[in-house]
Amino acid sequence: MPHSTALTHIILFINICSVLTFTACNKEEGYASVKIKGQVNDILNHPINQLLVTITNKENDKIDQFRIDDTSGKFERIYLFETPQDITYVIEVKDTDGEMNGGKFESQTKILSISKFDYVKQQSQLAIHRIA
Repeated sequence: MPHSTALTHIILFINICSVLTFTACNKEEGYASVKIKGQVNDILNHPINQLLVTITNKENDKIDQFRIDDTSGKFERIYLFETPQDITYVIEVKDTDGEMNGGKFESQTKILSISKFDYVKQQSQLAIHRIA
């Protein structure tokens, strides 16, 4: 069966979930964490792997770049900070292998903005789940 032209330029669907916590062991110690979980699917909801993901922290310009190597199209990253803070992440997904791995996909960018008020103090594994 020939490859449909409509499927060669599929726009990616990125689902991003962030878990924000602040853990305080005592007055002198503690940290804040941001967990970004995502999944990339095509328009038929099939997972896509081997895509290049770039997550940029706009406050400090740190870049985390990796390739999705899970056949479920899922990824997860955890970032630690000394204290809760306002952060904006730019999450970009690119197809760098062309027609391989399911076809050629257009790049897509999502912005995830986090306020220091979105964090919760974690004492016994209590955390909020926020969908962007």
